[in-house]
Amino acid sequence: MGLSHIGFCVPAARFEEVVDFYKAALAPLGYREHLRPVPHVVGLGVYYPDFWITGVDGEEDGDDARNENGLKRKPIHVAFDAKNITLVHDFHAAALAAGGKCNGPPGPRPQYHKLYYGSFVLDPVGNNIEAVCMWPAWTHWQYWVGAGVFSKKGKED
Repeated sequence: MGLSHIGFCVPAARFEEVVDFYKAALAPLGYREHLRPVPHVVGLGVYYPDFWITGVDGEEDGDDARNENGLKRKPIHVAFDAKNITLVHDFHAAALAAGGKCNGPPGPRPQYHKLYYGSFVLDPVGNNIEAVCMWPAWTHWQYWVGAGVFSKKGKED
């Protein structure tokens, strides 16, 4: 079974900034705000809220940020499906325009697999978010042929 939803915490003082960032960055992928059941909690999604952000007092920014239990807070990585390569580029542009920092421009990632096409952006509090197109990435065959994905490397002529 797949995931139903995912959520993460951000400093309460930066909650609205982070929510605004995600609303803008994920708009090209069809995400929108669905629900704010209580203060400092928001659910975003395409059809239903599957991506949740919670603002928590005591959360801090920086390398030594710790949560309310004293545990060091680590950035997370979340990859969002993009239906095509164009949306990967649209996501990247929207995320940068919303204040994100490039952590990998749109392009193929053959180190993951031959048809992996993604882009990476750091959000305002350092989380690594990605838009990735794996299916139907093969429909962009003109790009992949030009990039040499289907060449037989190492074959001697």
